[in-house]
Amino acid sequence: MANMTIENIGGMVRGGNLDNIIDHGQAVEKPVAPEIGGGAGLDAGGTAGSKSFGDMLNESIEKVNDLQAQADRAAKELSAGRNKNIHETMLMMEKADMSFRLMMQVRNKVIDAYREIMRMQV
Repeated sequence: MANMTIENIGGMVRGGNLDNIIDHGQAVEKPVAPEIGGGAGLDAGGTAGSKSFGDMLNESIEKVNDLQAQADRAAKELSAGRNKNIHETMLMMEKADMSFRLMMQVRNKVIDAYREIMRMQV
């Protein structure tokens, strides 16, 4: 799995291309998604204005990326001597780490669901 950065994962999710995220051990037939009455952007109740799952996932990935960047800046400032508060730096780093771990667990669940759908008999 080459270049598994947050930006690359976000781009793959936005483009609907999960094949680059999944490590294929066997050939998988591509599913053909049926078009259902132009229901893009509708929630379960059929009302417009709600975010799609991809949009929510993309926002979450961007938030995790922002937390990672903030933790990186805080570590650089601490090492340069501009910031003396090691506790705040460590808290930022732990927050970024926990959010990244959560994002990876969500990614694993999405991949598991994708694999399960691919195994379904049509």
